Amino acid sequence: MMPSSSSSPMSLSLPLQAAVVALAIALVKYLLNVLFPPSPLHNLRGPPAKSWLRGDMDQLFHPQGWDFHLKDIVSFGTAVRLKGFLGEDVLYLTDPAALRSILVKDHGDIFDEPPMIIERNKLLWGHGLLSSTGAAHKRQRRVINAVFSTSRMREVIPIFYSVTHKLEDTLVHLLQNGPRELDMLIWMSRTSLELIGRAGIGKSFDSLTEASPPNEYMMAAKQLIPLSFPLQGFMRAIPHIVKLGSPRILGFLAGIAPYQNIRKLKEIIYFLYETNEGIFRKRVQDLAEEKPPLDSVAGEGRDVVSVLIKENRRAADGDKLSDEELISQMGTLIFAGHDTTSVALSRILHVLALDPERQETLRREVTQACAQPGGDLSYDALSALPYLDAVCKETLRLYSPVTQLHRTPRKAAVIPLSRPVIGEDDSVIDRLTVNAGTMVVVGAAAVNRDRAIWGPDADEWIPERWLEPLPTSVAEAHLPAVYSNLMTFMGGGRSCIGFKFAETEIKVVLSILLSRLRFEPSEKNIVWNMYNFATPTVGGSGSPSLPMKVSLIA
Repeated sequence: MMPSSSSSPMSLSLPLQAAVVALAIALVKYLLNVLFPPSPLHNLRGPPAKSWLRGDMDQLFHPQGWDFHLKDIVSFGTAVRLKGFLGEDVLYLTDPAALRSILVKDHGDIFDEPPMIIERNKLLWGHGLLSSTGAAHKRQRRVINAVFSTSRMREVIPIFYSVTHKLEDTLVHLLQNGPRELDMLIWMSRTSLELIGRAGIGKSFDSLTEASPPNEYMMAAKQLIPLSFPLQGFMRAIPHIVKLGSPRILGFLAGIAPYQNIRKLKEIIYFLYETNEGIFRKRVQDLAEEKPPLDSVAGEGRDVVSVLIKENRRAADGDKLSDEELISQMGTLIFAGHDTTSVALSRILHVLALDPERQETLRREVTQACAQPGGDLSYDALSALPYLDAVCKETLRLYSPVTQLHRTPRKAAVIPLSRPVIGEDDSVIDRLTVNAGTMVVVGAAAVNRDRAIWGPDADEWIPERWLEPLPTSVAEAHLPAVYSNLMTFMGGGRSCIGFKFAETEIKVVLSILLSRLRFEPSEKNIVWNMYNFATPTVGGSGSPSLPMKVSLIA
């Protein structure tokens, strides 16, 4: 006798079916939680991911990602959850207390550059300041700090003037028959490289004349980032690739790699290191024999490398840097001191061209100061010019060359929020647990425009704000910044060690050029792209360029 349909296993009651489904879902969730435990950031709010594979990364690193950083992300608060590759959680921070905690206060020794960036920097520049971590990084900073002191800036500023006067002479010559459109990014890039070359490693790269042939070292150094940028997809593999063998083996593998960029990078890295090593060895020999330094016209014995060698000799035995570390600092100096300064100078010239009244105000100040007896201004006299200082600070605040920086904790950490955020479940979140290995993005440009800190006009370029007391909210934020409450040069153990060097370069160039030249916008549409450093282009594409109309002051 056949069983009735009501007792068939295919016809379980609806409540029982629901119970079975619920049990199955619970079992799947349990297994997923065991295999893939939920991120402690899951309750943070954030923008919806555009891609299940790449999450928000295409927007985060988009050349025109300004609105995403400065509007979309921060609309969710000072701690925001983004999505990375394959759905991993990424923490975007602009909260002052959280930044203090991870950069200087509670967890400064835990949060460091992501391993993929550290290992990439080792491959590009060797074991220098950008590629060392932990105790090794602190040891290098202790020695190098002395090189960038205020007293050293007073000694090196004559080199800055010498280079800038060369630029001045060339531009005046180009304009003797009337105003011309000049690509000021190219001139600022050439000048910045010559400044860091002579004052940094004691080597002249560019005579700064119109007909100067391209310097081989300069051309090679400028290719490092453009060649490595398309290799971003390999970044996550770098910490594993470097374990394949010794530097000799890695060099061999790079030389036979199927990707042309990798082979070209290998050639450039070897060329730059061998050139730096040759300069270094000769400098050591000259100093030991008390001879004039190599290319004495360039460094005049006051360049960073010469001083660094001397400081290293005086350092305690436990702090002394190896020859390899010292040579690596040379490549690091060129990279860190060239592009950022050139784009900062270009941005200042651009905003001044767009604001002729303020350009004239600054011109009057520097012209009057430079007209005083004694020729070029001293470091202290230059630093005392209030409007020049205000223009530099305001431009570096509103238009930070570096938009974002990244940190990764080596172990789990709990960080506080000074401005709590509302979670997905409507709860108030005033502290966050961050797991080891989580990508943390420091929104430097967004912090510099935070209205709760800088006021309702934070998105406006107003140099005059620095000529009067800043809002109390600026000091009360206690941002972990090494420069004027700005995150432009970051803070903590990995802050920009050469910010005084960069600031002095910028002020010298502006004081000389503005006293002789007038800058006006060209008719071309200038669009600034993010990239590694904010970079001007015509129309948003093509090679970096900043055409401007330049004329002599009558």
